[in-house]
Amino acid sequence: MACLYGNSIKAHISGLVSDINNKDGAIWYKIQVEILDMYWFVERRYSDFEALNKKLVDSQGIPRDNVVLPPKKFIGNKDPEFVEKRRQQLDEYLKNVIQLLGQNPPEDLAQFLNLYDFEVIFMLRKLASEIFDKGEQILADQNAFTLSPYQIYAINERMKMPIPPLDSEDKRQDFSHIIEFCSRLEFLNIVGSNISLGNSTIVPNQYSMNLSIFRSLKVLSLKLVSADKIAEIGTVRQTVERLSIHNCTFQSMNQILLCDSVYKTFAESGLSYSWNNVISINCNNNTFEDVGDIGDLVPSLRCIELSYNKIRNVFNLTSLPQLERVSYSGNVIVSPVDLHLQFGNIVILDMSQNIIECLQAFHKLYSLVVLNLSCNKVSAVEQVKHISFLPCLESLILTGNPVASTVDYRVKALSYFGNRASTLELDNEKANSTEMDQISIIQAIELAKRSTAQIKN
Repeated sequence: MACLYGNSIKAHISGLVSDINNKDGAIWYKIQVEILDMYWFVERRYSDFEALNKKLVDSQGIPRDNVVLPPKKFIGNKDPEFVEKRRQQLDEYLKNVIQLLGQNPPEDLAQFLNLYDFEVIFMLRKLASEIFDKGEQILADQNAFTLSPYQIYAINERMKMPIPPLDSEDKRQDFSHIIEFCSRLEFLNIVGSNISLGNSTIVPNQYSMNLSIFRSLKVLSLKLVSADKIAEIGTVRQTVERLSIHNCTFQSMNQILLCDSVYKTFAESGLSYSWNNVISINCNNNTFEDVGDIGDLVPSLRCIELSYNKIRNVFNLTSLPQLERVSYSGNVIVSPVDLHLQFGNIVILDMSQNIIECLQAFHKLYSLVVLNLSCNKVSAVEQVKHISFLPCLESLILTGNPVASTVDYRVKALSYFGNRASTLELDNEKANSTEMDQISIIQAIELAKRSTAQIKN
């Protein structure tokens, strides 16, 4: 962690950068800023040094005897020998400035060294100012607020420091603004990254998070976050109603629901680890291998989305008695078996964008109202017969299947539903009068065939 509290800052000009986008071919100096084992790079021109020096002269009484900016030169300022000499002079100037002001850098120096982007105390001053300006509107509009693991870690660490909340002259930068905002925030996005922050060596996902500061969260979204870096959930378990997990490395649901528990099963962890108010979990775009027995962990769950996880087999979700809606779209499910033994009494099921050919596994989902099977591999219209006896089914979606391109597909498919053919929506559309006439003919022919067969028997 890059933090000035109790530590010193160092900076030196490590080289030059050619500005290929500038027609005058200006010389840029590459500055390496270091705090402990963390560092980042800042690119500045001589004019930036000049502007900094003017501000420090006005605000800090510089120049001092050993803090003197090298003079400006108009002719020959791109001569290699001069450029190297100036680099050395600017490097010496910068080191002397930091030696003089580095313990508590003024704002102008902090801006020059990009402390507001990487160093904990200044980064939180910047965040506090943003919250002071926009926080109340964010809360009033119930908009989601986004933080990185590094920012949350910084907040956690700042709370441990024995320094006052307001440690600058700008009241907008008061750390108390962050604490109050986080305690009232209802919608939070945590977006991690395994890539270095900017041009630094700081990798956000290397930092652990304690979420106890969030006392009012209703919706929590995790994206690109490592489960083992969530050190404590705190009161979030009691307040969250909707949980989203995207592009994370979790192998099972228990890894997130019990991320701060030593044990990874409910039986071992106990009731205190239940998410009693969660009604929806969205786990799209992950690499789940198993959901696990999560009924006791999320007893009120009504909706679970498991799309785009490369899932091959349907998980058993019967431990969730209130579950109504399930999505397995965008996976690689080929031959599901006896889905009524996996889902219980669900109402909406999305199995689109899989590789399903046969619909027999759906034949006992008696509570099902909406079934989305679009973009699968169903090629025979006769497969619809397996689900034609589902008493509550009101909407069936088969678009994107080979069968949807066959002649009279809609008429043949709807004919299997008997008297319900006129009320059922097939591919989001009810049968029109022409289709109903054709359906009636098909049904009459089928009825005649059955009657003839019975007479023969």
